[in-house]
Amino acid sequence: MAPPVAAADKREGKRPMAPEEDPAAAAAADGDTAEQAAGGADNDDLVLVAECGTEVRLSRSAARMSTTILHMMEDGCAEGRVPVKGVHAGTLRMVVAYCERHAPHYDPAASAEWLRDPFPPFPIDFPNAANAIRPVTDPGPDPHGLEAWDKKFISDLPDNSALFAIILAANFLGIEELLDLGCTAVADKMRGKTADEIRTALDIENDYTPEQEAEVRRENAWAFEE
Repeated sequence: MAPPVAAADKREGKRPMAPEEDPAAAAAADGDTAEQAAGGADNDDLVLVAECGTEVRLSRSAARMSTTILHMMEDGCAEGRVPVKGVHAGTLRMVVAYCERHAPHYDPAASAEWLRDPFPPFPIDFPNAANAIRPVTDPGPDPHGLEAWDKKFISDLPDNSALFAIILAANFLGIEELLDLGCTAVADKMRGKTADEIRTALDIENDYTPEQEAEVRRENAWAFEE
């Protein structure tokens, strides 16, 4: 009998781990991704062409995460080279790495359900735990290590420009889970900060003169109340 689907799995659009699946294999998938992006993948893979003309291979199973590419595949337009306008090679490789890492656990039906209703109904009733100690057989809320991988994926980005490039590429390709991940990272940078602190955190230049900024603060005093 297959193990029960964890709530986090359903919400994130990921299928549960099969009983015979080795958790160590999921950790090794990151290295496999780099090899695939370098061109060592199956000949049936799609070839994405970055703005600069660099080619990056993407497996068809991972391509399902992109609604843009999926529609092209259904229409028969993705049989050759797929141009990805406005996306540079480095960004495209990172997007492909994300898709390849998530593809083995991607469930299109669950993902579509989550996109229709990303928030659970309220109020939420949490059942009382029978035992505070988690059983050894409990896979936990992140059985595939995707949340930990995503956290490292975002933290390893060199700067805000790379983060914004990932968001734009995810939006162009229709990769909703990656778009949500990137936008959440931006929201985390802004949370609890003043306007000046947000500018610093996101490398936004203040192009207002002191007089213009003073006028804005007077007109919107409520927004600057502590």
